[in-house]
Amino acid sequence: MFRNRKRRQRAVLALIIGLGTLLGAYLTSARYFENNIQAAVYDYVITSAPAEVRNQITIVAIDDATITKYDRWPLPRQAYADLLTALKPMAAKVIAFDVGFFDPSDRPQDDQALAAAIRDAGNVILAMQGEGLAEYRDRAQHFPGLKLPLPMFRDAAAGLGAVNVNPEFDSRVREAQLVIKGPDGQPHYALALVASIKHLAGDLSRATIEGDQLLVPAPLGVRNMPINEGGAMRIYYAAPPAPAVEAGQPACQTPGQFCVVSMKDVIEGNIPRNLLQARSIYVGAHTLSAVPDNYPVPNSANEKMWGVEIWANAAQSIFTNRYPVPYQGFLPTVLQVFALLVAGAMLVFRLRLLGFLLALGGLAAYSFVQLALFLFQVEGAIGNGPVHIPSIGYLAPSVFWWVVTLGYLLVEEQLAVARTQSTFGRFVTPSVARTIMDREERGGLHLGGEMRDMTVLFGDIRGFTTMSEGMDAATLMGTLNRYFDGMVGVVNRYEGTVNKYNGDNIMVIWNAPVEVPDHARKAVECAVELQKWIVAERAKGGPDVSFGFGINTGAAIAGFLGASGRMEYTVIGDPVNVASRLTSNDIARRDQVACSAETLAQLGDDVVKVDLGAIFVKGRSEPVRCYQIDRIGLSANPNPAPPPEIPVGKAAVAGFH
Repeated sequence: MFRNRKRRQRAVLALIIGLGTLLGAYLTSARYFENNIQAAVYDYVITSAPAEVRNQITIVAIDDATITKYDRWPLPRQAYADLLTALKPMAAKVIAFDVGFFDPSDRPQDDQALAAAIRDAGNVILAMQGEGLAEYRDRAQHFPGLKLPLPMFRDAAAGLGAVNVNPEFDSRVREAQLVIKGPDGQPHYALALVASIKHLAGDLSRATIEGDQLLVPAPLGVRNMPINEGGAMRIYYAAPPAPAVEAGQPACQTPGQFCVVSMKDVIEGNIPRNLLQARSIYVGAHTLSAVPDNYPVPNSANEKMWGVEIWANAAQSIFTNRYPVPYQGFLPTVLQVFALLVAGAMLVFRLRLLGFLLALGGLAAYSFVQLALFLFQVEGAIGNGPVHIPSIGYLAPSVFWWVVTLGYLLVEEQLAVARTQSTFGRFVTPSVARTIMDREERGGLHLGGEMRDMTVLFGDIRGFTTMSEGMDAATLMGTLNRYFDGMVGVVNRYEGTVNKYNGDNIMVIWNAPVEVPDHARKAVECAVELQKWIVAERAKGGPDVSFGFGINTGAAIAGFLGASGRMEYTVIGDPVNVASRLTSNDIARRDQVACSAETLAQLGDDVVKVDLGAIFVKGRSEPVRCYQIDRIGLSANPNPAPPPEIPVGKAAVAGFH
């Protein structure tokens, strides 16, 4: 199967899709991307489609103006008693303090006054928190210790709410810790949850955890809040960070923001009743220089949001009954991963780079559709419980597998090109193959040629007809291939280009199509080395095969000849015709190398030669002087022939035609 290219590619493609799907399933089950890529998706959708601020919450800011009024920090407990006294006639639904009353103050009478005010209000929720290194399990955050308000405050309060804030990997706060447990294992709920359920007249004592949801009965319907293994719920943020309260400016005039008023103004009676009546009041530090209790959140841009605002946003999620779930669930997400892997891999398989770009475009379009469906789903002021964030973060790794697919196919194509070039080179000399491919890439592969100075060598087996009569076809072909194979190796060493084979003949050219310096000398050196190799092969017991080589140098036309659908690289001209004539038996005799005077003139002085006379060649009025080369440089013919008794006058056998 793997020898067949198409079957191999299909098998590898299936393997890539399978591995990608399995890895996607593992990463989804482990929620690997929930706190990185998918967190960015969550940030985007929450910012693009925030929950609606419905004037159910007012934040009382402990700000610098309040500190100035009481001229001390921390504020005296009397300040909080004054606040509760001022809020009493406003008939707020619930008052939640994001302030810790864990230790006695330096004025016991103030503590007593605050406890009395808490008891008198009857709707105050005080802050508590877990202490120590927490463990996340069983849908809760388990702490080795708890930090609780003083007993006098606990006894007077309507409830306690945990205020543990858990920033994520990038310091942003995306979730509210709804459930914590102390050493006794009893559950304690978040400040926003306790206050909101009291506002809604629900019953938190009947809260249950079923699967990954915290269910709390309420008159307007059960609030089914999704929580993770550590008991935290993602917040559906409704408003960006609110600016500081400006003295003398009308309060709460900006649409889409929580109403924030100064604690000082509330105590002094400067806040209209309608901004406090029947609302949840959250009291905490806000734009307070002394306490940097603020954090980056998804919709805070380059600003930070104060802790009391985070609890207000968590409460707004509960009021609007809309809770973001980090992704669309295991099975839907894995099915989406599989579908995208298949679609993208098939595009890449068929269209390569274009397919990869189309797959990227498809992923972008699919993500856009998912986001549009999400935005449609969250239209309206009141939700229906959990709403799943599109699993785009879990789909993004599909791009990696598309790159793997594209890379594999490119490797396959490179191997195919290499195989094609190798196969092509068996039928066309490598230099010609390179010329053809280079011209094809430049768009210049067409019929035609150019005039070039070159050297041409013809080789012809002596006595081929007699030799072939005593051999069967297979033996004859084997003998020819054995000698031609060895000869091509020598030709390549001397930078020659085998142009063609024609039965028992071989034609080699120099300086076309690739430029070869000193091409005439290299051609003669090659011919002498060829004779040495052929004689050595015979001495090893090979068939009695001998060649005569004729060489000529001159200007000829080199280029592509034939038809537009079938062409070959060849050379045409008088130098080719002369080289062919020099291969006749009575010129380039057995084991000999013959060349023309034009070639000899370019060989230098270190040549041992024999003057063979002149021959008349068809198409030439003057005879061609030819020479037998016995030695050139340090390379000598192992079997030189004696000079002919009579100088050659004409070629008895034309040799190559």
